[in-house]
Parts: sequence; structure tokens; C-alpha cells
Amino acid sequence: MNFNCNAYHRIAKGKIFLFFTLVLCLSVSGQQRPIDSLLQKLSQTKSDSSRVHILERLGYEYLYYKPDSALFYIDEALELSKKNEYELGLAKAHNRKGTYYIVKSQYSQAIEEFQKALPFYKKIGDSTGISESLGNLGILDFYLRDYDEALENFQQAITYLDTVGQFETYTKYLANLSGVHREKKQLDSALYYARRSLDYSQKLDDKRLSSVSYFNLGTVYYFLEDYDKAIANLNKALELDRIPVQFSILAKSYKSLSYTVLGNKELAAAALEGLEQQALAINDQYVTLRLYEAKQKYLESEGRIAEAFEYAQKYIKLNDEIHNREQITIFQNIKVKYATEERILENRLLHQEANLQSLQLQNQRYAIWAVAILVFLFLIMFLIIYHMYSYKSEANKMLKEKQEILNRNNRSLELINTQKDNLFSIVAHDVRSPIASILSSTQFLNKHFNEFSVDEFKQLLGQLEDQAETLNNLILGVLVWAKSQMNGFNFHIQEIKLNTFLTDTLKTEESAIKRKNLQIVREIEEDQIIKTDYQVLQVIVRNFLSNAIKFTPAGGKISFGLKEEKSFYHISVTDTGRGMTSEEIRKVLVDQKRFSVKGTEDEPGNGIGLILCQEIAAQTGGRIEIESTPGVGSTFVFVFPKPEQAGKI
Repeated sequence: MNFNCNAYHRIAKGKIFLFFTLVLCLSVSGQQRPIDSLLQKLSQTKSDSSRVHILERLGYEYLYYKPDSALFYIDEALELSKKNEYELGLAKAHNRKGTYYIVKSQYSQAIEEFQKALPFYKKIGDSTGISESLGNLGILDFYLRDYDEALENFQQAITYLDTVGQFETYTKYLANLSGVHREKKQLDSALYYARRSLDYSQKLDDKRLSSVSYFNLGTVYYFLEDYDKAIANLNKALELDRIPVQFSILAKSYKSLSYTVLGNKELAAAALEGLEQQALAINDQYVTLRLYEAKQKYLESEGRIAEAFEYAQKYIKLNDEIHNREQITIFQNIKVKYATEERILENRLLHQEANLQSLQLQNQRYAIWAVAILVFLFLIMFLIIYHMYSYKSEANKMLKEKQEILNRNNRSLELINTQKDNLFSIVAHDVRSPIASILSSTQFLNKHFNEFSVDEFKQLLGQLEDQAETLNNLILGVLVWAKSQMNGFNFHIQEIKLNTFLTDTLKTEESAIKRKNLQIVREIEEDQIIKTDYQVLQVIVRNFLSNAIKFTPAGGKISFGLKEEKSFYHISVTDTGRGMTSEEIRKVLVDQKRFSVKGTEDEPGNGIGLILCQEIAAQTGGRIEIESTPGVGSTFVFVFPKPEQAGKI
């Protein structure tokens, strides 16, 4: 749901504080960094392995002081470790580089570095390093709201941890597990881990961890609807002077929510006093999101519906911005994982081929020795063995050929399955946001139906219709894509009267076209007929039309064209909109990256439509082409084969 309210301009820049209980596996010391001492040791030591550890430590000391200097020393450690094939140094340097990317808010690069560190830690059997890398991966998964993956990484991290020798880190993991289970709505488990982390943090006399644990208990009790216990534990968290400012604002927001439910409006208002300025000052979107929810609920309980409606709009707008940022990072994360899986697969195939060649060489040596011995015994035996050897060589050759075919088929299947998993992972995440926005808006509308004016009511209905149409188009595109992936599936080829098809397609966007006063031009013969699959054509042309409307300003023009070649149709949609740069076109067509910007009237997009269209077009034996000039307009072309040329699509 996208309300037409003022844009929220405070998008987080730099490092966003990880929401709730997430504690990085870094020990950020408040004491003065011993940089001079380390630099002196670096100038004196001659051992490359010692230099690697000093360089990695310098990277750590500079991390929150001068991040660019930190990267210089980390890269030096990495290069020196590669030169000497020093695996512990490689593991530590990659792990430290991952923490650098977290500080710089480059989360996909951070994930890649932690994944590079893990194999080295595992190879040398460094349990502490394995646990640290898994813990950091779990934190990044939590930040991306991939709670199942976060839970798995935290649980694995604990299995590699020496809980006696590393009691403080173990306690942090318990606090993290409480946060993950709370977000998965597994509240009994969340309560269990929150109590354990509180018990252990008090034994450690760690007030910061204790405040986080009390906060976890308070929020779990809030979701359990035990509001008195929620308030009591949140107060205990706020009483500790080491509570981080983000947790302090969140705790007061949840206190206000609890007091609002209990009907104590004065205490609810007192908890919110001054919070909005603090939240905006620290520039943390997640904290601000929870504050907007608390203010909306409080104002709603006071009967101040107009103000409550304003904060509801702010909440939905900010939630959409967080969602869009997550999508870009998730897609980059999927690319990283996909590349890692592909490298592992290629290494496995190379290893299998090397073993096969070794086995063949061994067989050849045995055969030669046998021939040499038997030649001295009898000429006929030599001939027999020669024929046996020839037969065996031919059999080995056939075996190798079949093995290579099998390897290629296995690789192809694994890559296809990975691609499908990636697309469905993105689509599943995309579907959640519009459904949540539609549900939130309809509940709010139902509750305050009689308090809206006619204009406000029409505005809400129009925005609900836009979200529902977006969700419907996404699901339709995914269904057609899924159908195109079925082995042996034949698309339904039929005659389509192109102008009738375009009339039906334009009806779905009629309101947007009228609103923008767009001129529609059809450069197609009146009785033009083509043959193709109706659903495929509908998904792709509708996506082109939707993009054209989105990026064409009021009073602009959209043209439909058809070019017919001997073997192919070219259906084009041309607009007079913002246009695209060559770099943007390359991202969409070559890199297949999610690319989404807002339209001329702030229309949102999910960035996956063209990726699905490319996949569907490829299955038909066709392709998508884009010609564009920034500031002039764009032409999107669907090129697909005629049925007599394509056979079975």
C-alpha cells in the first residue's frame, strides 16, 4: 500500500544499527588503540606470518577510527597470506574484511567475505574462527529478515564454541537466538533464551548484555499480551546505564504500546515524549518504524484520527523503503551464494575428472607391464592381451564420455534448480510487503470507516486497487514463468487479433492512462493477426505498458508497433518518458539485477518484472531488446519466433 503522503527523506546512510538483540562478534574497545605500538612491531618483525597477524590487528584497531586505513592494512594482510599460502592468515583477513564492509553498510560484500573465511577456518580446524564467521553471517541474515537462515547459522555457531572459555560470546548468541525466535513468533523459545541470556549476563556483570536481555523479555511478554510484565522488564532495561540508545528508544516505544492497550493514556504519552527527535537524530529506520507504530496507536486511542492517519502513512512509507532496500541486498546476496555454489560445483567436477584420468593412467601402466612379461612367455598370449587391452581402452573411453555427459547434465540441473530457488526466494519476499500493506490498510479502513470523507475514502480505495493490481501482475508473471520451466510443456499457440488484444490490455491500465492524459498510438494494421501463446504475450506486453505509463510524464505518448520478419515477430512499446542509460540497460538485460526507481508520480516498483519477462521470452526461443535515450524515451521490444519456425516452444 503506497499512500500519497510526503516522502520520508531520512533514508539511513552509513552503518544501520542492527535491529533488536543482534551483537556482532567484534570486541569494540573504548580504550585508546595501541596503533603506535603495533606499527613499531610491524617495522621490527621479519616473520611473514607475524606480519600478517599485526596487519590484521591494525585493521581491527582502525576499523571504527579510520575505516579506509583499516582496509589498507587488511588488504596488505590478505596479499601477504596469499603469497605465503598462509591459511590462518587468509581466514582472519577475509573475516576482518567482512567486518569492514559491515561498518561501510556494504552487506552483500560482507557476506561474501565471511563465506570466504569459513572454508579456511574449517580446513585448519579453528573452532573459534568458524563460530565467529557463522555468527556474523547469522546477524546479516537476521538484518535481511531471513530468520530461518539466521537461526541455522546461530545454532551452528554455538556448536563450534567453547562455552566455558568463551562464556561472554555464548551469552551474546543466546540473546541473538531470543531475538530470532521472537521474530519467527516462536515466543516460548524466545522467552527461554531471553531468561538464559539474562542469567548469564548478570553472572558476567555485563550491564549492556543485561539491558538487552531485559529488553528481549519485555518485548516477548508484549507479544504474549502480558503487558504488565512487558512494562516491568522494559523498565529494568531502561534503568541500566549501559543500554544502547537504540534499545532505549525501542523500549520506550513498546512501553507506550503496552500502556495504550491497558488504557493508561497519560503514561503512554509520557513514554513517547521527545522520542521522535531522538529516533530521527540517530537515523535508524527500524527504530523510527516502531516509534511511528506506537504514536499511531496512542493517537488512535485518543480519538485524534487525522493525526493517527498521518503516522499510519509515515509507517507504510518507511516500511516500503526498508523493504526496497532489503530487496536489493537480498538479490546481491543470492548472486554471491549462486557464484559460490557454482565454484564449488566446478571444483567437484575437476576433481572427478582428475581421478578418472589417474585411474586410466594406472590401468595403462598395469596393462603395459602385463604385456611386457607375457611377450617373453608366448606370442599368442601377447596377441590375446593386446586385444583385451584394446577392448578395455575402448570401454574406458566410452565410460569417460558417458561420465562427461552425466556431469554436464548434473551441472545443468543444479544450475536450473538454483535459478528457480533464487527467483522464488525473491518473489516470496516481494509478495509479503503488498499483502501486509493491503491487510493493514483494510483493517484501518474497517475500524474507522465512518470517520473518512468521500475523497479520503476514494484515495484509499485507489491505492488498494494499485497494490492489488501489482500483486496480481506479479503472481501472473510467476505462474507463466513456472509453466515455461516445466519439462516437455507445450505452450498453447493460437491466433490472436493484435488490435483486440491491445484493447483488452489497455483496459487494465485505463485509469492510469486517463489520470496522466497519455496519448496512445497503434502503428499496427487493423486486422493484423499473429500466432503465439496468449498468456506469454499478455504478461510481457502488460509489463512493457506498465513501465511506459510509470515513467512517461503527463501529456506524453505511448506507441505500439509490430515488425514482421521471415521467422520472427517484433512487438514494440515506445514511450516518451525518462529513458534509460546504457549502464541501466546492461544491469537489466546482461547482469539481470533488480533495477527499480519510482515513476513520474512516485509510483513504486519491485524490479523483478523484466527479469521474469526475460526468462519467459528465452523459453519461447525469443528475447527482450531495449533501445533508450535518457530524457527522450525508451522502446521495449519482445522478439519471438513464428510457430512454424519455433516448433514446440
